[in-house]
Amino acid sequence: MAAVLVHSARIESRMLRSDPNGIPTQSALMAFALPRGAQQFQAHCTRCHGAGGRGDAERGIPDLSDGDWLYGTGSVSDIEQVVKYGIRSHHPKAWNLAIMPAYGTAHPSARDGNIPSLSPANIRDVVEFLVRSEGLAANAAPAARGERLFSGAAGCYDCHAADAKGDSAIGAPNLTDRITLYGGTRESLGASVTYGRHGMCPAWEGRLKPAAIREAALFAYSLSHPEAARLSRQELAR
Repeated sequence: MAAVLVHSARIESRMLRSDPNGIPTQSALMAFALPRGAQQFQAHCTRCHGAGGRGDAERGIPDLSDGDWLYGTGSVSDIEQVVKYGIRSHHPKAWNLAIMPAYGTAHPSARDGNIPSLSPANIRDVVEFLVRSEGLAANAAPAARGERLFSGAAGCYDCHAADAKGDSAIGAPNLTDRITLYGGTRESLGASVTYGRHGMCPAWEGRLKPAAIREAALFAYSLSHPEAARLSRQELAR
């Protein structure tokens, strides 16, 4: 037993010293980390993300298996930052810049008093533009009006970019890829524009050991990178 613990401690130390983004190509480290990361994910993440990491559109919980990332590019280090510091978790290092304004209210944004309210008709126009941006059939005239609002008075471009492809540096989603946190119906898009969105993820720094955080990040990475999981299985089967 002592020998096993010493061996595990050595591999854990090696894992923590390694560049996190290089670990997925190292079969021995992945074979060590993924089973442990799966346990961490099961214990701390499935309540929101589900056992398979597929999320929940009704609550705006992202699918971790589809390769689409709201914050960062989906690298292990980006995922580890989310696990460690959270999203809007009140941790000083958390990602918390992107707050979707509630355009259907008198004061859409507490951060920017210059953001105007939008009427229900305006919001329907913006939604029609978003539907068109996803490459779906949309009503031409409302979509054109919505595009003018998006690129002008409503200021949507400031976070989502002029091409509506978003900004992963702040967590502003791509609005053109048909992957939507809260579902892609006109009704759900209208609710997002009307009431705003600002989901959160807890910070696990101080509650989980650094090795557990890295292992959870590696497991989350493996959900959208099946080759990394396959490498681990092959090593364990030896």
